[in-house]
Amino acid sequence: MTALRHRMRSRGRWLAWITAIVVVLWPALAAAHASLVASDPASEAVLATSPTTFSLTFNEPVTALLLQLIDARGRSQAITAIDQDGATLRFAPPALLSEGAHVLSWRVISADGHPIGGALTFWIGTPGQRLPPIVVPDDPVRRAAIWGTRITVDFTLLTAVGGAVFLGWIATVPVAGMMTAGLALLGLAAVVLSAGLQGLDALDLPLARLGDAAVWRAGASGSFGDAATLSGLALVLALAALRWRGWNARLLSLGAVVSLGTAFAVSGHAATAEPRSLSGAAVWVHGVSLALWIGALLPLAIAVGRRDAAPAPLRRFSKAIPLAIVALLISGIALAAIELGRIDALWQSDYGRVLIAKLALVVVLLALALWNRVRLTPLLLAGEATAVRRMRASIAAELVLVIAILGVVGLWRFTPPPRSAVSQSTAPSEVVHLHTERAMATVTLAPARAGPVEIEVLLQTADEALLAAQALTVTLANPAAGIEPLSAEARKTADGPWRARLTAPVPGTWTLTLGILISDFEKVNLEAPIVIR
Repeated sequence: MTALRHRMRSRGRWLAWITAIVVVLWPALAAAHASLVASDPASEAVLATSPTTFSLTFNEPVTALLLQLIDARGRSQAITAIDQDGATLRFAPPALLSEGAHVLSWRVISADGHPIGGALTFWIGTPGQRLPPIVVPDDPVRRAAIWGTRITVDFTLLTAVGGAVFLGWIATVPVAGMMTAGLALLGLAAVVLSAGLQGLDALDLPLARLGDAAVWRAGASGSFGDAATLSGLALVLALAALRWRGWNARLLSLGAVVSLGTAFAVSGHAATAEPRSLSGAAVWVHGVSLALWIGALLPLAIAVGRRDAAPAPLRRFSKAIPLAIVALLISGIALAAIELGRIDALWQSDYGRVLIAKLALVVVLLALALWNRVRLTPLLLAGEATAVRRMRASIAAELVLVIAILGVVGLWRFTPPPRSAVSQSTAPSEVVHLHTERAMATVTLAPARAGPVEIEVLLQTADEALLAAQALTVTLANPAAGIEPLSAEARKTADGPWRARLTAPVPGTWTLTLGILISDFEKVNLEAPIVIR
């Protein structure tokens, strides 16, 4: 009897604990992400005149984080005067809206504390194909921080990786090895910081919010996160190469070079330039050849002062570097042709004017390098007394020019290439195949360019039979464009495929996500990148 009472008391204590935990956690368990249930104007609506008020209605009360309206001329304006009535946000446009396409981007915090966002496009007057260019709201302090960090990342990456190659393949210079290692460590810190700044830019937040977890998640996602990871890997491999000697150092330095080139090729304007195979290869060669040249300058400047072994590394460098410079020039010309699209864009676009400034500095840099090779190198090899000092001064000038070039190139972060703005009314359809063990989907976007896009989705099971789904949500996301994800509920057609209509405001690499509701208890998400031209 005593044992029975003991077991009952034990079960009672467990029941009490379970009840207490459920009571404490119930509000959190009951909370779910908020979702937009209605809007005025509706997504893809065509209005005769400019609306005087907007409204967004959610399935629960929310807290507004950021609302911005991109008008027909591409001006992005934040909306701050917001009235809240329960789960509905109401606000007026900043000014009378002109005819054309407009994008409303919103970001709110739901009851469970999680930020969610979305965007919708509407038209005033006759709907057309032309959309407003997206202008990401500017923060001068944040912009300067991004620009300065980008220069630091590129300079340390080029000098550390190229320096590791020089020290592994051409000459061992202990002092240069220590300086190169210091540059690699500085580069790692700059790479980490660049991810945080990218997150701030994607979420349009001030520098004071750099510590937010959401900022770092946003910065580490997408192609920029891939590039940062590869850059960090290149710097780590360069550090390892500096630690070893012989073939270990050489192989590690080659791995660093491969990672560096790939880091440049997976992100930035080249990530969306067509043809991708050519642009990606050109960026890879451009980055690698630049690292081999620029990275050798610092250890070479130290090596030429060693009277006992100065000629050998200088001769090896002089024999190897012309090939890298030729590859640099050819790949640079190819990239300029791809990004500009037409010759008049060289002086008619901001991108082209930045390119002109870069080319002017490059010409000076090449002239200085030619002077070193033709004039100073023979003097140094001949033992001229002042040659070492003059060579070091010339190399220092080259490094200063490199920093200036990287500073100019960093402006491209804020100036999209002309080919992105070219309207391609004959853009072909894009077909993407997504699959998991539970479901497959063939998605067709027609046309696959910025503007209204008709999306057709054929859902299948793993054995290629038609999948009978209850609902399908299609989402396009591109955080770097400065707008929130766009979503639409697809409609089932009689002949099998599902169809939805979305408006992709800008070209670039977007993330396509399909939310397939198979049953009341099962949902499958499929995701893949897709290029919008």
